[in-house]
Parts: sequence; C-alpha cells; structure tokens
Amino acid sequence: MQTEALAFILIAAALWAWWSAARSRESATTLARSACRRCQVQLLDETVSLQKLRLKRDSKGTMGIERWYHFEFSTNGTDRRSGVVGVRGATLTDMHLDLNIDEVRH
Repeated sequence: MQTEALAFILIAAALWAWWSAARSRESATTLARSACRRCQVQLLDETVSLQKLRLKRDSKGTMGIERWYHFEFSTNGTDRRSGVVGVRGATLTDMHLDLNIDEVRH
C-alpha cells in the first residue's frame, strides 16, 4: 500500500512539473510575441527555449519557480537578435530585447 501511494505521489508530482513548465513556456511565447509585435520586429521560429530555472521569492516573500526563456527576433528579416523573458508561473517578471530605442519603428 505504501509503495502504491509513493508511486502515485511521484507520478502526480511529475505531471504537475510538466504542466507547470508547459504553462510557463506558453506564457513566455505569448509575451515574446506581443513584445515583438509592439516593437514591430519579427519573432523568429515562433518559439522560446528555456535558458535558466531558479527558485526566487516574490515581493510578498513567497518562494516560487522563475523561468528564463531565450528567443530570437529580426529587425529587418536578415539579422538575428536575442531576447529573454522571465516568467513566474504565467506572470512576467522581466524582459529584455537586444534593441536600441532608435530601431523601434513607430
């Protein structure tokens, strides 16, 4: 009985970890796409890739997992520039695009 309970807990934990990672990646992709649209640049490959994972406290002191994702974008269709987006769950914590303000099209 204890072995079955332990197996259930491990499977449940693995499923939760997978779901949490998938939700964070989906949010990071949406946030990167939105930022690229606002800056009028093209998100390349339409995806993000996990760069860093860490435990971090929020402003209320609650510990949580923060994930940093890397993505690439282009300003003119021929260059490749880097961007990063940090999320905690589905919430944006930080974002940076390798872009000068003069390059943002109005």
